[in-house]
Amino acid sequence: MLSQWQNPLTAEQRLAMRTYAERAYPKETCGFILIDGTVVECRNISDEPDTFVMSAQDTADYIDDAKACWHSHANYSGFSPADIKACKALNLPYAVWNCGGSEAFWLDPSQDAGLLGRAWNYGVYDCYSAVRDWYKQELGVEMGDYPRQYEGEWSTRGFTHFEDNFAAEGFIRLPAGTDLVRGDVILFRIRNQNTCNHVAVVEDPAANRLYQHLVGRLSGTTAYSGYFRENSYMVVRRAG
Repeated sequence: MLSQWQNPLTAEQRLAMRTYAERAYPKETCGFILIDGTVVECRNISDEPDTFVMSAQDTADYIDDAKACWHSHANYSGFSPADIKACKALNLPYAVWNCGGSEAFWLDPSQDAGLLGRAWNYGVYDCYSAVRDWYKQELGVEMGDYPRQYEGEWSTRGFTHFEDNFAAEGFIRLPAGTDLVRGDVILFRIRNQNTCNHVAVVEDPAANRLYQHLVGRLSGTTAYSGYFRENSYMVVRRAG
């Protein structure tokens, strides 16, 4: 059974983030969630209204005991591209409190996130990440991560992220009509005749089920329906 994604923030942690965030509003505030669960606030030394730069001294004081980095948004749900880039660069989970919607978000750059029900965040939780994480959790196979530039780049001519990288990961293209097995990866051209712009993994061939993460949706299993079959471009299988 595929693992379920869950936001690990407790009610107490959400309340602490909210308290700090609303006190700093409309300026962003920031800090760390420590290994023992404590939420601490650090100084935001940025003069810009919609960004944060954590004090170097505060960072040095807490980074060794940090489980995650957190900050607030005045009115922005989820994570900005800059948040995602920083999260991956630090290899540290990020949490955000959105004052505008009174809600908390969690992003983990490791491959420990559950497979089902995670929200779309291009570069961390997207269709390639779903396949990569499925292989790690279900088969114990490590696949490389590759940089993404900007959301929507998959619609441009010449975007060959999937074709190039799956070959580099040891996948080979199957002849058309080959019977699918669990773990086969399907590359799609959805409303696009120039390049593959989506990828999914065969979760249960007997039940005709794919595991995938579609843009703007929660990750999950779906039927390999006529729509997806019609937009399939190739199937690849990992050698061995």
